[in-house]
Amino acid sequence: MAERSHVAGVFNLQTSKLLVVAIIIATAATGALVVTLFASMPSGQAPGPGPNGMPPPPPDLRPLAVISVVTGLFVLSWLAVLVVFARDQVLRQIRATQPPTPPGELGDLLAGLRTEIAADRERDLSALTDRLADLTTEFGERRETDGYLNGMRTAAAEPPEAKVRALRRNPPPR
Repeated sequence: MAERSHVAGVFNLQTSKLLVVAIIIATAATGALVVTLFASMPSGQAPGPGPNGMPPPPPDLRPLAVISVVTGLFVLSWLAVLVVFARDQVLRQIRATQPPTPPGELGDLLAGLRTEIAADRERDLSALTDRLADLTTEFGERRETDGYLNGMRTAAAEPPEAKVRALRRNPPPR
C-alpha cells in the first residue's frame, strides 16, 4: 500500500486554469496545422505547359505562407504549454518548501495591514484637507488683493470729476 501512494505521488499533476487553456489552444493549433497540411499538399502532377508553348506559370506561394503562419502558432502554443507547466511545477515546489501560515496568524496579519492602510488613508485625507484649506485661503487672499489693486488702478486712471451713476434710477417726478 505504501508503494501505491508513493507512485500516486509521483504522477500527481496539478493543473492550473492557465495550463488547461494553453493545452486547449495548443490542441487547436495542432488540428489547424494538420488540416492546413492536408489541404495545401501539392498534387503529384506536373503543371501543364503554358499557352503557346510557353513555360508553365509560377507556383502559387500562398499555401506556403499559410503553412508558415500555422506552424508558428503551433510552435508558440506548445511552447506556452511547456512554460506554464514549468511555472506550475516551480510554484508547487516553492509552496511545498514554505511552512504553512496558520489561519489565525494570517488573520492577524491581515487585520494589522487593514488598520495600517486605514491609518495611512486617514493621514492622507487629513493632509489633503489641510492643503485644500490653505489653497482656498491663499486664493481668497490673492483675489481680494487683486480686486483692491484693480480698484486702485481704476481710481488713479479716471479723472477726479468722474460722474457717479446711481445703481437705481430715481422715479420720474409726478
